Amino acid sequence: MKNIFCRLLKKKYSRKIAFTLAEVLVTLGIIGVVAAITMPTLIDNHQKKVAATRLEKFYSMMSQAVYQWVGDTGFIPGTTYNFPENTKYNGKGLEQWYNANLGKYIKSTSQVSTDSGMFVAFADGSGFNAYQTGGNMYFFFCIEAKYCNTQASSAEGYFDGKRTFLFDFANGDFYASLPGQQNMSREELLRACKYGNSDNSEVSSKGRRHTCTRLIQIDGWQIKDDYPWSQIMLEKK
Repeated sequence: MKNIFCRLLKKKYSRKIAFTLAEVLVTLGIIGVVAAITMPTLIDNHQKKVAATRLEKFYSMMSQAVYQWVGDTGFIPGTTYNFPENTKYNGKGLEQWYNANLGKYIKSTSQVSTDSGMFVAFADGSGFNAYQTGGNMYFFFCIEAKYCNTQASSAEGYFDGKRTFLFDFANGDFYASLPGQQNMSREELLRACKYGNSDNSEVSSKGRRHTCTRLIQIDGWQIKDDYPWSQIMLEKK
């Protein structure tokens, strides 16, 4: 009798345990599906927050350096500033100018000159490439320094609006994107950011999303939902 009772009890609890395991497996399956759906969004949101924070930090740091440079040199912002001739597409010359002017106000972990420009890395893992031409020192800020191609002559992917962003130093001012894009409307900035061309948003130009930095700036250094973060470069029909 005792053996029969034990077998019945064992059978009863075996069924209960089996049912509980099935419930657990179903629950885990649901969790897995939800995670698969939400994880990319969580990752994107984190990356966007990191990018926006580093962009704002870089802009603030560079603007402060320019402000100090203006104060020390007496240069009047908005008037024409002529870079030395040896800085044009010349890494060594540009590095010398940078160290003697803006660089002395900026803390960096490393820097190196290239054939046509220079690369600078920061302690937070970000960095920039830069080159000078036509009275402009173009900065290609990289959210992570590993995205900086040290061959500054290659512009492909240099400001894709996700890993790399365009800034500009010209005539004593530091700009998010280019000087001529400061008065564009948000709609115009977004359109050009999507299609990747600063001069004509009707023509796609892969890897050249000039206006994205300015768009993020006027949005309060936030990357909003309509920003083309995960989008492949659009092509005009």
